[in-house]
Amino acid sequence: MMLIKKKTDITLILESFSDLAQWDAAGKKFYLVFSDRKRGGQWTLMGYDEDRYSIHGLGEDYRDEAELFFEEPSQIHSFLWENRAAFNAALKPAAMCS
Repeated sequence: MMLIKKKTDITLILESFSDLAQWDAAGKKFYLVFSDRKRGGQWTLMGYDEDRYSIHGLGEDYRDEAELFFEEPSQIHSFLWENRAAFNAALKPAAMCS
């Protein structure tokens, strides 16, 4: 099972994102949903061709207006590191089923 335990794990996770995530044929992207523990909702992390990633937050009391695209690799690395506990928790059930 692939989890974020150290910062270098994030590169490996992103390289195999298509294996971990669900496919959205209409949007032509892979996506993974996990808890937004700060705002009490959920994050959707989306991966597109050419290593482009975005996030969108949704909760009972909020909805981000649009996807936020990461312009620099360091931005997605920082986001995943800050949210690694919730991200890892979302991966664990999927790993147990496979």
